[in-house]
Amino acid sequence: MKPIARKNDLVIREETGELFIQDLQTKNDFHLTPTSAYVWRKCDGSRETREIAAEMQAEIGVPVSERLVSFALDQLSSQSLIRFSPRFS
Repeated sequence: MKPIARKNDLVIREETGELFIQDLQTKNDFHLTPTSAYVWRKCDGSRETREIAAEMQAEIGVPVSERLVSFALDQLSSQSLIRFSPRFS
């Protein structure tokens, strides 16, 4: 499935590669590490987990596992900061 970042009802602030997100619906505040912030930015509904990992690896020049990206996606999903597009066959 392809993740899609939630953009509505959020206040987003960036400092030194980290994202601080305030959810206006739930009144929760989130601090995204540079890795989670990168993954969240790539969640536009056009990429699979493996594609996000490959892009990250190409950009930073060190190996990035799908497992790392999946972990970030799980965290983002649990915070309602992303959703997954349905699969079509």
